[in-house]
Amino acid sequence: MANYKKSSRGRLVLAITLIAASLISAFIFSSLANQKTNMIVSTTFLLPGHQIIESDLTQIQVALGEVADNYVSDTSQIVGTFTQVRIEAHELISKSAIASQSEAISLSSVPLSIRSADAPDGLSPGVAVDIYWVQDDTNAEMQLIPELVVVGAHVLAITKSGSNFGSEIGLTVAVSSEDVLLLLGATSQGRVVLVSAHG
Repeated sequence: MANYKKSSRGRLVLAITLIAASLISAFIFSSLANQKTNMIVSTTFLLPGHQIIESDLTQIQVALGEVADNYVSDTSQIVGTFTQVRIEAHELISKSAIASQSEAISLSSVPLSIRSADAPDGLSPGVAVDIYWVQDDTNAEMQLIPELVVVGAHVLAITKSGSNFGSEIGLTVAVSSEDVLLLLGATSQGRVVLVSAHG
């Protein structure tokens, strides 16, 4: 009878020990998984070809685990480098999204004046748009099909004109330097229409 009690007590102690060990290990693994690291995010949207300065960056604490090595964690690593892709505001900066100057994409700022009706509602700086050329003279003998001039232009600034009762919008768009002549040619021989680019 005494041996039975000792055996039962031993099994109980062993069971309690195993439960305690599993709880402690689960707590340790959970703590390691939720460990936060200081990472760098952008303070505003950054266009391809933008040279990064200190005011473009800020630090946050996030739990990334094993993928943390894919992102920038120190501002000194990227100040002075150039963006390869568009980076949204408050987005973690991937190491593959930045490059030296020799690899940077060349963008140009182009001013445009367009009809209010030729721009989508809710247009704001940072939005990506596709730009189409449209024949201006609808009474022409030959009706030409609208053409896509620039894909994925980025709106940098918008100013509504006070003339024509506010029927025109002045804006600046960032386009690839190779597309500048195409865009200027489209504005000189017709009108351009902006279409919101999604996805």
